[in-house]
Amino acid sequence: MSHHNDIGIRRAKIVCTLGPASDTPEMIHTLIDAGMDVARLNFSHGTHEDHARRLTLVRQASEALGKPVAVLQDLCGPKIRSGRGAPAALPDGSEVFLVEGKTGDARTIAIEYPGLANDLHPGDVVRLDDGRIVLRVSAVHDGKLTAIVEQGETPRDRMGVNLPSRRVRMAALTEQDKADLLFGLQVGVDYVALSFVKRAEDLQELRAICERAGRPTPIVAKIETPEAVENLHDIVVAADAVMVARGDLGVELSPERVPVIQKEIIGQCRLQQKPVIVATEMLQSMIESTRPTRAEASDVAAAVFDGADAVMLSAETASGKHPLAACAMMSRIILEAEHSRFYAPVPSEPGRTMQEAIAHAACEVALELGARVLVAFTTTGGTPRLISKARPRMPIIAFSSNAESQRRLALYWGVVSQPLEEISRTEDLVDRVSVILREQEIVAPGECFIMAFGAPVARRNPTNSIRVVRL
Repeated sequence: MSHHNDIGIRRAKIVCTLGPASDTPEMIHTLIDAGMDVARLNFSHGTHEDHARRLTLVRQASEALGKPVAVLQDLCGPKIRSGRGAPAALPDGSEVFLVEGKTGDARTIAIEYPGLANDLHPGDVVRLDDGRIVLRVSAVHDGKLTAIVEQGETPRDRMGVNLPSRRVRMAALTEQDKADLLFGLQVGVDYVALSFVKRAEDLQELRAICERAGRPTPIVAKIETPEAVENLHDIVVAADAVMVARGDLGVELSPERVPVIQKEIIGQCRLQQKPVIVATEMLQSMIESTRPTRAEASDVAAAVFDGADAVMLSAETASGKHPLAACAMMSRIILEAEHSRFYAPVPSEPGRTMQEAIAHAACEVALELGARVLVAFTTTGGTPRLISKARPRMPIIAFSSNAESQRRLALYWGVVSQPLEEISRTEDLVDRVSVILREQEIVAPGECFIMAFGAPVARRNPTNSIRVVRL
């Protein structure tokens, strides 16, 4: 059965990375207009001033357009890089030296990783620049490694380095990340993403820092290491949302495994009812070109059919030549997939808690009565998230009196968030929402909508009731 989508809204959300190409008030305003729901600030690049300025521009444009937009801070994590200066060429089969430090030379690549010679052993594989260059360690001598070039390309300065992740002792939260995090919390980001997560404890440490800073913030776990895939269940339980970070995932786990792992992660997020973002290289050719390849268009649509809550653009909007075209194209691909007769998103499994039961029941009742929309009220975002993961046919309108909650809802599939003042009587709440939905021409007289709310409303109870309202 196809999901027809009367109100013409897009369900899957779009995350756009901001950077030098998306830096002006006009550009950010137009990006939001073109479909950006979440703005990603990538702390692997740029200064704190750059990020603070972009965050302010997002807030201003979001206000002007009356569309809540979440800001996601993406922490760099223990990203190991090569230093400056390296051999001019690395022919296959040749020998090259690896040393710990910041400067290489004509025969040596420097790697900024403390304890390099202690942690690597003969036979270990070192990959540089997203796997373009592959070296195998052949000998270790006096703090210097000798390696054979198995796959050579021209090296560059500051390449990303992937060491065998079982050997890497660096904490998931580096000192730099902690400084970046405190800055992000201070300027008021809505989500924090942690790179190179290996286990649930990495997220708990991050959560503790946010709480100590008095700014509890939802955490996005980026799955990009073999350990994270092994510990997937526990990581998804510990996270508030998950990102399929396909770039680094494809370096250590080889490209052919990534599509299968992507499905596994999306499935685990469906079972745990957590939003999942599919990221990296989605419209990569649009960094240069005004059109994506057909394969890229298929990739975005496949993520939507697979059940992704959001899809992400990285360099396409941060540093590419056509940031707006990329965002608009992504929006069109999603809408086309969602309006097709093949779109049948799989709902979450009904859980054991009252909240989950109410979310599923609200969707069932809405379907049977042909309701126009599902309405939820929220302070924490819990109820809209559960209704979203139950994948109803009709849009979910989440009312909140809290601006921060409204922004965080921008990541949730199928959820449109709106402001609503605190109301202390159920009947007044029903009347107020009826007026809003009628004024916005979302529900017409004679049609009905479903309300999920906590009664009595004056006590701010958790959602425990479903109400059918016919205008």
